[in-house]
Amino acid sequence: MMELTPSQDRRQYPRVPYGAWVEDLSTSGSLRFYLTRNLSIGGLLLSNPSGEAPPVGSRVRLRLIIENEQRIVTLDGQVVRHGHDQSGQVLFAVQFLPMDQARSEFLQGLIGELAGAQGVSSPS
Repeated sequence: MMELTPSQDRRQYPRVPYGAWVEDLSTSGSLRFYLTRNLSIGGLLLSNPSGEAPPVGSRVRLRLIIENEQRIVTLDGQVVRHGHDQSGQVLFAVQFLPMDQARSEFLQGLIGELAGAQGVSSPS
């Protein structure tokens, strides 16, 4: 694995920094948690403190729980690449699979809230 550099950045959608835990519901027998690094309507970047990442091409079902709130959304995605951050922690990018309108609107609203709270212009 290697660090993701700007030239390797294949983002189609603008991302906003986001540091929430997500649950991986796709593993049988044990629940795994990952830390979200950033989020967009098209996917998210995750890290795993244990140093493990699902293989590239794996499908994942992630449950995103908005901290201090009752809002929860479950999203399906596919791991599209691995990398490391500057401290050597394992990162992996997940591209969301097609979603229904309710999930899309949920994500758009959340991203708008995050961008506004961080003083960033909201991605369109």
